[in-house]
Amino acid sequence: MNRLFGFIMTAASSIAVVGCGNDMVSGYAGDFGATPGGVKDMGFARGLVENGRVPPPEAFVVEAMFSEHDLPLEGAPCATLLCVRAAMGIAPDAQGESAAWVQVGMSSTIDPETFKRPSMAIVATVDVSGSMSWSYGDGDGGMPAAIAHSLLWNVASHLDADDRFALVTYGSLVATRLDWTRGNDPEIKEAIGELSEGGSTNMEAGLLQAYELAREAKGTADEVRVMLFTDVQPNVGATGGSEFERLVAKGADDGIGISVFGLGLGLGAEVMNRMSHLRGANAFSLMNADDVGLFMQDNWPWMATPIAHDLSLVATPSPGLSLTHAYGFPTGEAGATSIASLDVASVFLSKRKGALLLSLTPASPEEIAGSEVEIALNYVDRSGEPVTSSLSARYDGEALDERGVVMPQASVDKTVALALLVQAMHDAAQEYGSDHAAAIATLEPALARFAADAAAIGDVGIDEEAAFWPALLDLMKADAPRGDFYGDLSGN
Repeated sequence: MNRLFGFIMTAASSIAVVGCGNDMVSGYAGDFGATPGGVKDMGFARGLVENGRVPPPEAFVVEAMFSEHDLPLEGAPCATLLCVRAAMGIAPDAQGESAAWVQVGMSSTIDPETFKRPSMAIVATVDVSGSMSWSYGDGDGGMPAAIAHSLLWNVASHLDADDRFALVTYGSLVATRLDWTRGNDPEIKEAIGELSEGGSTNMEAGLLQAYELAREAKGTADEVRVMLFTDVQPNVGATGGSEFERLVAKGADDGIGISVFGLGLGLGAEVMNRMSHLRGANAFSLMNADDVGLFMQDNWPWMATPIAHDLSLVATPSPGLSLTHAYGFPTGEAGATSIASLDVASVFLSKRKGALLLSLTPASPEEIAGSEVEIALNYVDRSGEPVTSSLSARYDGEALDERGVVMPQASVDKTVALALLVQAMHDAAQEYGSDHAAAIATLEPALARFAADAAAIGDVGIDEEAAFWPALLDLMKADAPRGDFYGDLSGN
């Protein structure tokens, strides 16, 4: 049987991918798809809200919200490794003005039942600083150390003799706790079990050591990857996002990928965001050790398995349309007539679907009918062969409903609603740092709009978002503290 499988894309930005097929694979029924690269969940923001804190603006990432939802696009069967899909709808923007919205996704012909993952050389790079709370052992599943221990144990359990593994720790000092060994070596779990607390957080030194080890492993496995287990709170050596971005970029130039596992409520989201949008990079946030089993079931080995490289996507709107916002397109600018879009260094397999979204404004209300966007896709498959495909998305003037909406596919309606909600929460969180009243004035109408959209869409996942996020508004109205660092979380 031919099944379509989705994927994750990472680099300077990321794009969502959608798959299709109706077979049961590894316990999953229905379509397969992808989440974006970069930060791939809203766990950090949710965890802070649940603990009575207003998240920092960098915790609200639209692509991360997309990755948590099923946002498939229908289309013709895919005939190549990856193929592009798109759909256009009409809906009001954040200011209530009618706008065109284009959702883009892709499909793949890879069959996950017959897919054989490549061999892996993994450098597990573990933060053992005081903020990780290794001294508490595994007694509290919410401690970053407990989450790290569970993740490490699970990753090690999935390796075999064809894989290689090394373990680096960093705190005040950096140590190679385990040099390269076979993936089935019992010493791996012994070394994990012996981890203990070690002072301050010199994450730069730890990563430099990890990348040196990774370079030694080039040629010994199909995929060489650093896996970083941390709360991302460096306080010795490099501490800024741009510094770690350069460090990870240098590793990427050498063909070494990175997966960042941000752990616990003290997460340094800005640094993690800067590290996760580069070649071969992705990032995940986990708040409790109890979540690790399901996380691995959903993401292994897809999170560490690139299947294509050097992907670019160009979207060009018809005359009379200008780009207002592009989620996942780093080079798009307001007022552009051509979106030179997206350059993606690596494409990863995934079980999840996601989305990339464009908002476009017509020169006049009359010109929105007949709106069209042309989309071209290019990439290189694992064998080095270039592949090109293209399609268009169009609105021909179908009647709008009472919300001012017309959507050819339900997924576009959900994607637009989620994008507007997360953008408003990001903006409100940014304002909250200096003006609580302004933050409330931004978030309150956005939540009301989302509640109305949720009622019309009738999707379980959207309904859950509509029930959860009013708690953020309540916190802002109560002048709750911001939740950026551990000091804030303890009330200090």
